Amino acid sequence: MKAFHWLLARSFTWVFLALAIVAIIALDYDSKQILLWFLLPFYVISLGAQYVLPKVQRPLEKNELKTDLVSNGVLMLVNSLQNNLMALVFTLSSSSLLIHFGWLDPSWGLSNQAMWVQVLVGVLMLDFFFYVTHRMAHEVPLLWRFHSVHHCAHRITFVNAWRVHPIDAMFRRFVPLFFVLLTGISEQALVATAVIGTVLGTVTHLNMDLKHGWLNYLIGTNEVHRWHHSTRYNEAKNFAIIMIWDHLFGTFYFPRDRDMPEKTGLGDETNYPLHSYWQQLLLPFRWHRLKGKRTTTASTGTVSTTEQPAIEPAG
Repeated sequence: MKAFHWLLARSFTWVFLALAIVAIIALDYDSKQILLWFLLPFYVISLGAQYVLPKVQRPLEKNELKTDLVSNGVLMLVNSLQNNLMALVFTLSSSSLLIHFGWLDPSWGLSNQAMWVQVLVGVLMLDFFFYVTHRMAHEVPLLWRFHSVHHCAHRITFVNAWRVHPIDAMFRRFVPLFFVLLTGISEQALVATAVIGTVLGTVTHLNMDLKHGWLNYLIGTNEVHRWHHSTRYNEAKNFAIIMIWDHLFGTFYFPRDRDMPEKTGLGDETNYPLHSYWQQLLLPFRWHRLKGKRTTTASTGTVSTTEQPAIEPAG
């Protein structure tokens, strides 16, 4: 069993990235078939694997699972909206509005490039704007009101990866997609980009004791991403999935002397509805009720519910 755990910890991400590429090609870039025959089984296996090789073993908190499940259900509606918008976009003469309205010559469209080039550009560009919107969600107080919902969980698991306020989810998904579509990427390449991004994004939140070695410096593995959920400003970094952006902008954080933060969640949870989805849904619009409450930011440098950013100011 120890040998199996050792192999699983070091191969899980590599295997499913490889299988994602195989599925994309074998299923001819058909998003519905890929969802049915690859992504859904991947989700089931990921959920089960957390019990085989857990990183953190802790009893569920009251209403924790209920909150996560409701949030997951709402995010499925957001996914449906996203898919319908994508289908609408690809009925146009080009996925790029710049090309569709004649502001850019069609020869400049990304769809004219080889598939691997389109996917590479798509992944990097999508993640760059994900980095931008994600970091904005931490550093712009209004956006943090929505994004704090994702950070209020006390553990990082497959299920609470979708513990997200729907407005936060739409902002951090639709903005990156908009800019990728401006390139004139083909529908097939966008499908491939989305599937690869989905696998990488799922791995970031797995409660598994995975070992990625040097890969931690290239992608946001769960080993790297758990630091993003630290309650401490100087640890709550790593905003991207492709870590090149964190390296470039000085937000990469991966200490070698520890493998996880002392505490995850919100440093100051005063009056915060940790496990009540419907209260979390209304929270950004009732934020003033948290103002004036006790905050630990000044004294301990933790991520507060009432103040932002989640990056400690220089000096």
